[in-house]
Amino acid sequence: MLDLSIINLSSDPLVILRRARLSDLEYIKEISHAEMDEVVPQYWNWESWFSDISKYLIGNHHKIFIIEVQKASGGYLWVNEEFNALWITAIVLQNNYQRKSIGSKIMNYLIEETHKEGKEFIELGVQHNNKNAQNFYSKLGFEQFDHIQTANTDLFRLNLSKLRKNRDI
Repeated sequence: MLDLSIINLSSDPLVILRRARLSDLEYIKEISHAEMDEVVPQYWNWESWFSDISKYLIGNHHKIFIIEVQKASGGYLWVNEEFNALWITAIVLQNNYQRKSIGSKIMNYLIEETHKEGKEFIELGVQHNNKNAQNFYSKLGFEQFDHIQTANTDLFRLNLSKLRKNRDI
């Protein structure tokens, strides 16, 4: 599925997913701190978060993309392709790119490609107090299926077979 090194999502605005490289690690650290500093230190540890990212930048199991908007870095996407599902570990967009349909373009692409691969689900976790993200995913058809108390995270799942019956993908 996400085997391309560059994926063009739209031309207006120009949104590209580019496979991240080790040289992107400093940018990933900066944006992670800027956009997730209220969440990650409470439930995880930055050192292990970035250690995992560093490992996955050179591996193939997890995939990390830089989100480029108008040729500028605007965030990153971290996914893990599993047997019957796509797990979205993180979509991190700079604040100035939020609420501009960029997240929708990314999610619509992921839904379409995951469907083509024949996978059954797309799954992700959202902080329990992040109601904006929960509403965003709910509008796309995701449903909460579990809660991890120790991480204060609600788990959401999009059932692609159920979605197929309700709309064209």
